Amino acid sequence: MTLRLKLLLPLALVWTAFIAYLYGIWLPDSVRYQIAVFERQQEREMHNLTESLLPLVVARQLGDIHDTLDSLRQENPEWVEVVLQDHEGRQLYPLAGTPVPPAGPDEQLHTQQLNLANDSVGSLRIRISHRALLESVAQSQKTLFALLASVLLGAFLALGVVLDATVRRPVNRLMTAARELAEGRFDAHLPPGGKDEIGTLVNTFAAMRDQVQATQQSLRQLNEHLEQRVQEELAKNREKDHMLIQQSRLAAMGEMVHNIAHQWRQPLNALSLLVRNIKDDYDFQALTPEVMDRSVADAQRLLGRMSTTIDDFRDFFRPEKKMTQFDVSHAVEEAVFIMQGTLKSHGIELVEKLDPGVEAEGFPSQFAQAVLNILANAKEEILARKVAAGRIEIELQRQGETILLRVSDNAGGIAPEILPKIFDPYFTTKDKGSGIGLYMAKTIIEHNMNGSISAANLGDGACFTLTVPVRQPKKN
Repeated sequence: MTLRLKLLLPLALVWTAFIAYLYGIWLPDSVRYQIAVFERQQEREMHNLTESLLPLVVARQLGDIHDTLDSLRQENPEWVEVVLQDHEGRQLYPLAGTPVPPAGPDEQLHTQQLNLANDSVGSLRIRISHRALLESVAQSQKTLFALLASVLLGAFLALGVVLDATVRRPVNRLMTAARELAEGRFDAHLPPGGKDEIGTLVNTFAAMRDQVQATQQSLRQLNEHLEQRVQEELAKNREKDHMLIQQSRLAAMGEMVHNIAHQWRQPLNALSLLVRNIKDDYDFQALTPEVMDRSVADAQRLLGRMSTTIDDFRDFFRPEKKMTQFDVSHAVEEAVFIMQGTLKSHGIELVEKLDPGVEAEGFPSQFAQAVLNILANAKEEILARKVAAGRIEIELQRQGETILLRVSDNAGGIAPEILPKIFDPYFTTKDKGSGIGLYMAKTIIEHNMNGSISAANLGDGACFTLTVPVRQPKKN
């Protein structure tokens, strides 16, 4: 909407509202007022008429009555019908058989009793037409309405012209000057300044334009030397940047090796126990072909898991990895397989309550890695606190469109002051801990699989709750 329309639209609305008020409220009220005044005047005239007719009716002077009423009807053409009756209902005026004009829509019936000493001697009934009055009032009000509307319209048009000259045109000039200023031109013509709001705006814009021009000149001078200074600084920092890049690469490689070593610890422990069991079976001559085959299969399975760890870390944060539908209980069993040897050797009971056929969409190896980190954390807490009958319970179930996995232990729980920090990277309470196990589990579940992970103290230990969706949300 242009500024001219914004200025003239309120004036047009006010003019329209005023015209609507005149036409819809003032004119009808004025007509009703005129009719009320006319009715009161007719009532007074009828009262005076009855006073003058009273002695004529008592004396039964019909000739005088007819002369009086005929004369009054000629003087008052709005009297459509005049009927005079005596107290017995006999019609005294007009004569019987006189035609009576039909009743019209703009007529009013007035009745006045003729009383003498509280006794009724007759009644006077006059039917009065308002048509002539209404036509006269309507004509005069139309003239007044047209005059008021014309005067008001002229005032609004004059005000619009003033606003156009004093507001719209200066603002348009300012807008043009602002556009040219944005294009780098400072010679736009400005309207003359004044002491009103528009003049203040013009003066402020002129000062701002001068300041921008001065600033641009300063920037131009600064830019003349800036390129040379930048080249000098780049030359000084090029060698430093190269060193930082090398350090960053080394740090990333060290972090990757550290993470791989952390994830290999449990499979290596399990593999070490497996080798010792083979040695014990051999020493006690219990190494049968079946035991040997089973041990070799378990060792191959552990080594396969260690082999995939490097690929898991390499692709860990790649969003383009393809998700698959996998059996969640099978992924849990993968983590349990790695941990079962060391749990058994330390006398830690493992209880599994896994609903069969529970599937989710995601990364099975990463999910198994997250479960493995939580199991390893629970095992280390049980050993650190020397719990006599250590126990870890795993419960898996599906709730609607969500897979719920709970891993609980009886290691005494987590201290309240460190509970909010256990998923932070590199936070650990162990002397030789890395602080990345639970952080990696949180990253896998929440970042890679759009789930959630939380920890709480329940009963005599801690409970970790993992939730993942059955189907991943589609990306737009």
